Amino acid sequence: EPNFIKQLINFDKDNIPERVLKKIGQYCVLPDFQPDIVGRVSLAARSLCMWVRAMEMYGRIFRVVEPKRARMNAAMAQLAEKQASLAEAQNKLREVGERLEQLKMQYGEKLAQKEALRVEAELMEVKLQRAGTLVTGLAGEKSRWEETLKGLDQDLGFLVGDCLLASAFLSYMGPFLSNYRDEILSIWIKRVKEMLVPCSPEFDLSTFLSSPTMVREWNLQGLSSDSFSSDNGVIVTRGNRWPLMIDPQGQASKWIKSMESAKGLKVIDLQMTDFMRTLEQAVQFGTPVLLQNVQEELDPLLAPILNKSVAKVGGKLQIRLGDKDFMYNPEFRFYITTKLSNPHYTPEISSQTTIVNFAVKEQGLEAQLLGSVVKKERPELEDQKQSLVLNIAAGKRKLQDLEDEILRWGCTWTCLGLLQ
Repeated sequence: EPNFIKQLINFDKDNIPERVLKKIGQYCVLPDFQPDIVGRVSLAARSLCMWVRAMEMYGRIFRVVEPKRARMNAAMAQLAEKQASLAEAQNKLREVGERLEQLKMQYGEKLAQKEALRVEAELMEVKLQRAGTLVTGLAGEKSRWEETLKGLDQDLGFLVGDCLLASAFLSYMGPFLSNYRDEILSIWIKRVKEMLVPCSPEFDLSTFLSSPTMVREWNLQGLSSDSFSSDNGVIVTRGNRWPLMIDPQGQASKWIKSMESAKGLKVIDLQMTDFMRTLEQAVQFGTPVLLQNVQEELDPLLAPILNKSVAKVGGKLQIRLGDKDFMYNPEFRFYITTKLSNPHYTPEISSQTTIVNFAVKEQGLEAQLLGSVVKKERPELEDQKQSLVLNIAAGKRKLQDLEDEILRWGCTWTCLGLLQ
């Protein structure tokens, strides 16, 4: 048989039929069917005997082991299935754990938001109560504010014409007395209306370019309370050129000294030998200077100051006085007064300065004389008047500050409400 060896090698030992296994089992128990005994006859038979006995033993053992192996394979398959289920369960557990951590974080955030909202709600409740109290307290101011708003709307319509009148007043009215100012102003108002430019029918410079609080401050500092003096105060403080004040009664000097005293006002005279040194220091440190008792001509050394010949060098302001350059402080202020009652200044001086006539008119003189008489006859009344004037001024300042504060807070909360 040419394929006998190959058949032996490829023999299906795992599927030996039961009847074959029983049959060869009968031979294997025979005493003579031993490899050593069979080998005495034939070596080939010896090998074949060994193969048969091995197959018989394998078949018997396989019959015992195979069910166990099958159960083992089934158990391994079940184990693999359980391990897969375990891995899946562990993955789900991990996902649940991660989700739980996320929920915990969200819970903490929501608790923090809840606390923040609670605090904000309490704060808003307090603010609401304060706002209610404020609205109740300001209910009486509503009508006055409405009237003020109506007046401001009307003034806004007159703004262009009023600006034109104010600029002309500042530029040209300074040298004239009140009666001539009134006459010129009425002509200006008429011409402005003819040009169809809206303006206030009763234009008043001090009302347009100043405030009652500021005018009251000027009065406390020595400026007469009549409208002519108030207009002069506006021209002096709002003009672009340094003021040259015609001051035969000394009212302007008294007012300037009181107004600028807190800033360290320096008072000089052209007869002083060191007046330029004082000016040089004042220009550098921003100190106000009052030049008194000038005549109809001014020292040419004052020209750079009068012309405001200031240059910017290296980001800083400089002015040349004489043959030297000095740093220029924008806080510097320069006032000039003359006691001449009717001076005649050259066009050059008129273009370099703002001439303002402070000659006391009848109304102002009457007020001054009345004050002097009362101070002489009833000094306690004059003292009481001064005290009342001071208290009224302080009260108006306080009222203005409070109104500004209320409006500022109202605007702030309105803006915050819109943003939120």
